[in-house]
Amino acid sequence: MNKVLSVIVGLLGVLFLVIGLRWLIDPTAAATNLGMPLLDGLGRSTQIGDMTAFFLTLGTSILIALATSRRTWYYPACMLLGIAAIGRMLAWAAHDAAFAFDMIAVELIVAGFLLFASRKLAVRS
Repeated sequence: MNKVLSVIVGLLGVLFLVIGLRWLIDPTAAATNLGMPLLDGLGRSTQIGDMTAFFLTLGTSILIALATSRRTWYYPACMLLGIAAIGRMLAWAAHDAAFAFDMIAVELIVAGFLLFASRKLAVRS
């Protein structure tokens, strides 16, 4: 069971790293995959920089957690995903954004899965 769990966690880490790198290599496609246009000017700089940071931090913290067996490395990833889901819900409730059910569900499910993995795979805090 732990071997399968480790493989899934590792694949998630690599997936998020690839998404982060894609923001650097092909930001137009990366933006399109998330349902957003690629902005212009300073907005583009902010969009690419922030999205790259989000996904590279997410993927890196997951892989560090897996490599070190330290529970604390799972928490940044869970926080990023959970806060993103909360932000999406607040955007819908307070700022007339579309309700992004699919994205919110994925963020919450992956965050929950990583919390579960932190309890099963990590041997140190």
